[in-house]
Amino acid sequence: MGKSAILKKIHIAALNYKTYLAGRTFLFVYEGNFIEVVFKNSSFLHLTGVGTKLQAKEFYAHSKTKNGLKVQEFFFDKNHPYDLAEKKTNYLEELYKITCTEVLITSDVTTLTATYKIGITDLRFVLLCGPNKDKYGKLIDNCFVPYSFRIEEISNKKFDNLYAVDYIFSKLTNKKIYDTIAYQNDTNLDNLPKNIKEKIFTIH
Repeated sequence: MGKSAILKKIHIAALNYKTYLAGRTFLFVYEGNFIEVVFKNSSFLHLTGVGTKLQAKEFYAHSKTKNGLKVQEFFFDKNHPYDLAEKKTNYLEELYKITCTEVLITSDVTTLTATYKIGITDLRFVLLCGPNKDKYGKLIDNCFVPYSFRIEEISNKKFDNLYAVDYIFSKLTNKKIYDTIAYQNDTNLDNLPKNIKEKIFTIH
C-alpha cells in the first residue's frame, strides 16, 4: 500500500468519524458501572498513526474534506512507522462500530509507551482512552477521550479485566441527557442503577 492509498483510507475514516462520532459523547454501561467517552475533532489525528506538522483539528478538517489532505501533509518516522499506520488505517473506518455493537471494556491497559485508564475493544482492535483535559493539561470533567488506536487481538491473557457492555447510550456532547440507545444487551432498563438512569432520557 502506498502513501496515496493510506491518504484515501484516512479520508474515508474521517468521513465516518464525522458522521458517527465527532461532537458526540457515549455512555458505556457494564457490570453496574459506566464510563463516558467524548469524541473530539482533535482526537482523530492520534488514531491514524501518521505524523504531521498540522494542528490536530486542522488535520481532521483536511482529512474529512474531499481533496483536502495532501500526501505532503503527513509523514512516517520512527515514532510513526509506516507499517503501523497502514495497519491502523485498514481498520480506522470501522472505529465507529464500537459505539453501536457488542464490545468489552478493559481497564489500566499498559503498552510499551504508556498506560491508559480505559480500553474499548471488539476483540480485533482496541480504542485506548484517557482523561479529558484541556490544552493546558487541566482536567475538564470525568469523561474520557480517545488517546490511541491499537490493532491487535485481545484476550483475557493480555488484560486482567474484561467486562461485557450491557448498554451504549449516545448524545450530542453539548446536551445534558443521553437521548439515544446505540446498543443494548439487556432489554430491561429498570435494572440500571439510579445514577445511570439520571443520565438518560425517560423511557416511560
